[in-house]
Amino acid sequence: MRPVVGITTWRRNVTSFFGEEDLQTLTNFYIAALRSAGMTPVMFTAEEDPAEAGPLVDLVDGVVLSGGQDVDPALYGAENTHSRGVNSADDRFEIALVETARERNKPLLAICRGIQVLNVALGGTLLQEVTSPGGVHELIDKETDPEELVARRHVVRFEADARLAKMYGATEAKVNTIHHQGIDRLAPELVVEGRTDDGLIEAVRYYGDWWALGVQWHPERLGGDHHKIFDLFRETVESA
Repeated sequence: MRPVVGITTWRRNVTSFFGEEDLQTLTNFYIAALRSAGMTPVMFTAEEDPAEAGPLVDLVDGVVLSGGQDVDPALYGAENTHSRGVNSADDRFEIALVETARERNKPLLAICRGIQVLNVALGGTLLQEVTSPGGVHELIDKETDPEELVARRHVVRFEADARLAKMYGATEAKVNTIHHQGIDRLAPELVVEGRTDDGLIEAVRYYGDWWALGVQWHPERLGGDHHKIFDLFRETVESA
């Protein structure tokens, strides 16, 4: 029987046939990657009550935190200087998913915004802007061509004992550059898996019995070895 995994959605205001309305959205790249790796995904819609996290996590074998808007800086004790489209209710719900997955020992895979939620949930902080002209992460603004943004790449170098180094069979990987925030102070229970050349942490794992892995890039939008992350997640879910 295929493992069932819950994946978070992104609450967005979208113009539809009925006009402006809030929709729960999730790109099919995630669904396709999870199905291709042998899992059955179910969507965890954003909830107003963090208490809903428990019953939802109990229904599945693992949890995936997907991408989306920025985490409310107030949740890691900072003022909002560069964060966009924050929704603290959604953040609290996803933080509760992290806490519940750890309590229930359900494996968790965190992608892009997901790694940031994971870090904040466990006591870390975020950099609200990591882009700069000509830097490892080039400046992202309203004039950026979407096709050019999706095509951007940078290198992440893995730590010697990283799970990802073993998985990729390499000391580094070229990944997509589709974010403007990142980890600042690492949560005490997380260890670094990989960094960029300018030192930004872009891959982490939980240090302990619970299996949790986070990456800042979007493996679901990349082919080849990047999809091994979903295979690794499935194998972990099956053995949990």
